[in-house]
Amino acid sequence: AARAIDVDDALARKIAFCESSLKQFDPKTGTLIRGVYNQRDTGLFQINEKYHLARSKELGYDIYTTDGNIAYAMYLLSKEGTKHWYWSKPCWSNPELKV
Repeated sequence: AARAIDVDDALARKIAFCESSLKQFDPKTGTLIRGVYNQRDTGLFQINEKYHLARSKELGYDIYTTDGNIAYAMYLLSKEGTKHWYWSKPCWSNPELKV
């Protein structure tokens, strides 16, 4: 998904890893992964419902599905860069992180 819109796929994968350990759903319960500090952060890329739900729906993305969460994250990365993931930057900007 990242390569198709000229987003650095390695960076996108690192962000997803740092945000959710590359999980959209809890493997034990099957429930949507939610943020530890903010329950409105959802899924693989921890897309925040307060700031992004309406916009993602308008654009046709369902952030509650794996494909929709990834697609909307790629949209954000391509249009606005990494600013939406600044809280996890110490993790994904670490050059030693291998995912």
